[in-house]
Amino acid sequence: MKSDDEIITALDDIIDGKVVNRSMHKLVYNGRDVSQSFIERLLQRNYLPMRVEEIAVSTGERVPAFVVRDVIAYFGWVFVERFTDKKSRKLFGSVVRNKKGDWLIQIPSNSKEIVYANLDDKVEIEN
Repeated sequence: MKSDDEIITALDDIIDGKVVNRSMHKLVYNGRDVSQSFIERLLQRNYLPMRVEEIAVSTGERVPAFVVRDVIAYFGWVFVERFTDKKSRKLFGSVVRNKKGDWLIQIPSNSKEIVYANLDDKVEIEN
């Protein structure tokens, strides 16, 4: 059985995305729900709980974020999807896709659902 330190290291690896891919992760170890520990690690690593509408992101930028539903963490990005010069929308889109190739998890800016976003790690999107 892994020690708490090893579990914390594994959770940090998910958050950092350097050792394991940031995608969809079940937050259960040996039948133990570790989702609250994951959220605590997110907070310690500057991922703030926010609604999509509260996240400052402009066209051409994206902010890394996690959504935790039940015992599953979904990694994705908050960004502005641009349709035309005058029409766009801000949303969270998971890196995990559905069968159609769309984001498995989509959270629009009018949703009250909380995402954990790291504004310090905002990156520019290549057009």
